[in-house]
Amino acid sequence: MSFISFGLSRLRAYTNGIGSGVAVTTSLSGSAAVATGSVWIGGIEVQVTANSIDIASGAGISTGSMKIFAYLAAGQSSTATLGFLTANAPAFSNPAGTAIAIISDGGFGTGTGIYVEDSTSGLTGARPFGRSQNGTVNITYDNALARGGNLIFGNDQKLFNGAVEGTLEYASISGANIAKILGGDYASGGTSGTMTLSATQQPISFMVEFQQITNGITSTYRILRCHSNSLTFGLDRENYTIPSLNFVGIANHSGGIMTIQG
Repeated sequence: MSFISFGLSRLRAYTNGIGSGVAVTTSLSGSAAVATGSVWIGGIEVQVTANSIDIASGAGISTGSMKIFAYLAAGQSSTATLGFLTANAPAFSNPAGTAIAIISDGGFGTGTGIYVEDSTSGLTGARPFGRSQNGTVNITYDNALARGGNLIFGNDQKLFNGAVEGTLEYASISGANIAKILGGDYASGGTSGTMTLSATQQPISFMVEFQQITNGITSTYRILRCHSNSLTFGLDRENYTIPSLNFVGIANHSGGIMTIQG
């Protein structure tokens, strides 16, 4: 007996952040210990090896806010290096657009000189965004034809302006995750909440994962780093709200654009 199984799809958006297992603890010596785990950086999951980072001597002054982060140093592709940003660092205010994963958002205890982790809330990289209804991924190139001598038809070409673009319709949406991707703010109100988008905010980069299972075979499409350039809410009187998202892919920190598995 044969049967046909329709594809079941999901959409997840990954921002730079914690994958699993990473945790930060502090000690009286002013150091911070980071446990083994994984983080997402530019659409790639990389490992963080347990290590200790000397906050007190490295920061120079033990005051103010600090973010501990993981990043890929030159030559690294699968194991991240630890670092930290103090409040006076230029990248401190907007690190989300850089090739780093924030794993701890804290500061120094008042008058103690000891780093205190305030929160890891919102630092998780994997964000369920919705259940896909329809989706497309378009890979396009422009090409210029070359003709030599008296040739009418081209005998050579040059490809340029490559682009990876796509659209997705989805349901079961998360207001907090929409706010994160659009660069807005989300205030929870218990069972619901409010997203606020101000005049100065812009979308942050994220990775889209589109997974489809048909006849027991799983295919996973990932656009490693992209931005949403259009978000549409279909407000129909007779249907549930079905938002649609457009995205444009750009190269991540290692030059990757897209992966296909399956």
